[in-house]
Amino acid sequence: MTAGVAAAEVTFSGTANFGYNDTDATTGASVGAAFSDIDLNIAFSQELNNGYTAAASFEFDVANADQGASFNASDAVISLTNADSGIHYGDTKHGAENAWSAVGSMENDAFRVADGEMVTRADMTFGGAKIGISLGDDTNYTVTAASGTTPAVKGTEKDYISLGITGTAGSFSYALAHQNANTAWLDGDDNSAKSQQATTGVRVSTTLGGATVALGYAKNDDGGSTGIEVSYPMGALTTTASYVQEGAASAENKWDVKVAYAEGALGVTVATDESQDWNVDVSYDMGNGMNLFVGADDGGKDTYAGVSYDLGGGASLLASYANDSNNTDTDDEVGAKDYKEGMTFQLSFAF
Repeated sequence: MTAGVAAAEVTFSGTANFGYNDTDATTGASVGAAFSDIDLNIAFSQELNNGYTAAASFEFDVANADQGASFNASDAVISLTNADSGIHYGDTKHGAENAWSAVGSMENDAFRVADGEMVTRADMTFGGAKIGISLGDDTNYTVTAASGTTPAVKGTEKDYISLGITGTAGSFSYALAHQNANTAWLDGDDNSAKSQQATTGVRVSTTLGGATVALGYAKNDDGGSTGIEVSYPMGALTTTASYVQEGAASAENKWDVKVAYAEGALGVTVATDESQDWNVDVSYDMGNGMNLFVGADDGGKDTYAGVSYDLGGGASLLASYANDSNNTDTDDEVGAKDYKEGMTFQLSFAF
């Protein structure tokens, strides 16, 4: 739904899910319970003079029919942009995060990920390159402490700086990324100790004989990661392979292979991770809005199957079964479709 006054727009969108699941993802115990969640996304935009656009957006979340409780607001961003530049403030990507893409499974490219703290990022285009520089502030962000640990406190870091540059030169695309070191504060599960370190990365990619080839190097206090990745499409089949040489003495070099097939109603993806892990995901369009998904993940330890049915108008039905044999998916997201562990029946709406 959109309401407009002159060039201003206010847009509402969202999702609502209701269902039943019979398994506790943390313990694997049989505990049947209903669940629900509702997301409401609100976006504002206004065209200004000289080609600028002012915008703001945020999301309201309601989980498990939490009647009467305060809304949980998230993903708030305010921006002022034009065709060549912009400034963004809120839950937006850091400069390095926005520019960087790993080449294979690199160990030492852990650029800080924005996951709740406030970020100010300025973007500009200069000489064909897009430059983004950001300043982070987690002083108003509080982490929920894990059970048995010291209670969480507010962050203390106000000045972590992050830089990202992307562009093209002839047939080559490139990315440069850098972040300074920040405090020992970890602000959520999307960051690890490595993300606190000063980190620099460079990436170059091009197309050769129909294949996309990427080279990358990233370095932090633990050492360097040098990676090469090749992706080659052959009709309905696309094969992607990568190899990463790690500089740290105790680190193992890494190789990954993924084969994806898509033809007509059938889609199949098979991937392996240094031969220690593998996953298979199969999808099949059965027609009349019905789709089947079957797969195995975590070296075959997790298995899943699901059937979805499109009811039209943004509504759908889902029936799924997922088995997490060692209960490692405590976030209740098993396999490529992020199914809940156990048997699930769900009705979803998108507005």
